[in-house]
This record gives sequence, C-alpha cells and structure tokens, in this order.
Amino acid sequence: MLQNNFPQEHFIELVGLSPFLVGRITLFQQENLFNVEVDIIQSESGKIYNHVKSLYNQDDARDALDMSVQYLKDYLDAKK
Repeated sequence: MLQNNFPQEHFIELVGLSPFLVGRITLFQQENLFNVEVDIIQSESGKIYNHVKSLYNQDDARDALDMSVQYLKDYLDAKK
C-alpha cells in the first residue's frame, strides 16, 4: 500500500545498465488526481540523465505507479 505523503519518489534499479544510473518515479498529488514524472537519473548526484515520460490526471496512485514502471520498462526495451 502506498503512503499518503506526497510527493513520493520511487527508485528502480536498472539491471544491465550502468550502475551509475537509476530509474526514478516521482508521484505528485493535485487535489484528487495524481501526476507522475518518470526519469533516469545519475545515482550519485540525482541529476536527470533522461526524461522518459510524464503522466497527468491519473485517478489512482497505485495504477499511476504501475503504469510508470511499465513505461520505464518499455522505454529501456526500445533502447536495446
């Protein structure tokens, strides 16, 4: 279950890529809707290496997080 504190950052290890990069999903709440930023960042500095996707006006935080993970996976698969 997701916490009710927003914004939330979720980090995803990118197995098979540089150990200096990590996936980051940032979940924001705006009234009863959720917005998400999906990025690949440098693990040490936190600087954005690549912006993957933005999702807006999502009804459910869990669904928005699940979709974001799928977008990140699809993005990385397309880069192979």
